[in-house]
Amino acid sequence: MNLFDISSPQKRERFLLIAAGAVFLIIMVPIFHRIFITEILSLRKTRNQYKTEIEKYENDIKHKTEIKNRLDHFITRSLPSKDDFAKSLYQNYLMDLAGETGIRESRIDPGSVAVAKTQSKTHYNKYTFTLHGKGSLDKVAEFLRRFYKADYLHLVRKVSPRPIKNSQEMDVSITIEALSLPQARSNRTLPKIDDLQLAVTDNDKTMLKRIMERSLFSAFVPARTQPEPRVREEIRPPNRFDQSPYCYVIAVVEVNGKPQVWIDLRTEGKKFRLYEGEMFQLGNVRCFVRKIEFDRVQFEASGGFYTIKTGKSFAEYE
Repeated sequence: MNLFDISSPQKRERFLLIAAGAVFLIIMVPIFHRIFITEILSLRKTRNQYKTEIEKYENDIKHKTEIKNRLDHFITRSLPSKDDFAKSLYQNYLMDLAGETGIRESRIDPGSVAVAKTQSKTHYNKYTFTLHGKGSLDKVAEFLRRFYKADYLHLVRKVSPRPIKNSQEMDVSITIEALSLPQARSNRTLPKIDDLQLAVTDNDKTMLKRIMERSLFSAFVPARTQPEPRVREEIRPPNRFDQSPYCYVIAVVEVNGKPQVWIDLRTEGKKFRLYEGEMFQLGNVRCFVRKIEFDRVQFEASGGFYTIKTGKSFAEYE
């Protein structure tokens, strides 16, 4: 049947329907392509952009949340916000701590107060104190342990021990810095320290034990380690490449379109001009040329592969 036969009305109608369908496809396919392909790709691109922005905002929120949590912790552990209360209460705390841990004849020299501020906003006040006293090494170690267990906004800047002649004790000076934030939870009291916070843990016991094992005023001597047993060196037969230091790859050239390597065996006064796949004798070892490159040659000998650069001897293989 001829589709283009329009001799009858029925055939003309069929032809018109086919033609209309073809025109419809020609018009609608680009439209469908734009709608279902181009638009989808555009939406996917937009979605990825939004996804990237959302991840950026989430990371920013997470970072700011971490900063806020740290600041909340600092505020909780800060010295009182009022200057007079911060200095006097913290100084009393240090004196009490020294007495509780067995440091005798303790006294405190208050230092300067540094104020960190920008324009009209004060960020924090930094106080410096120096504790002087006498005590044995275990007393000083216990003082420092409880000092850091308290978790105030403070730190030890310097510890200066000096031995006392004919005594187990020493004179010690400890320089301390502490911070007071304007947003402190209290402006008249120090943060509370519970007994559980100061409890001695297994890690604390291990640390104190290691400190007490040290001779503080003598040079540190590391613990002796057992020498490793000497291993008898394997006696190997003489190197079969005994002529290798005197055998050189002197050049790589091209002959009739094929790479060729020039080899100089100086111990025997021999020179070889070899192509890939050819062999020469180096002492008792047969050496095969496997690959010739611009500045290096690969040989096979004794079941292994050796790469030698031009100008190098067989003893300088890679």
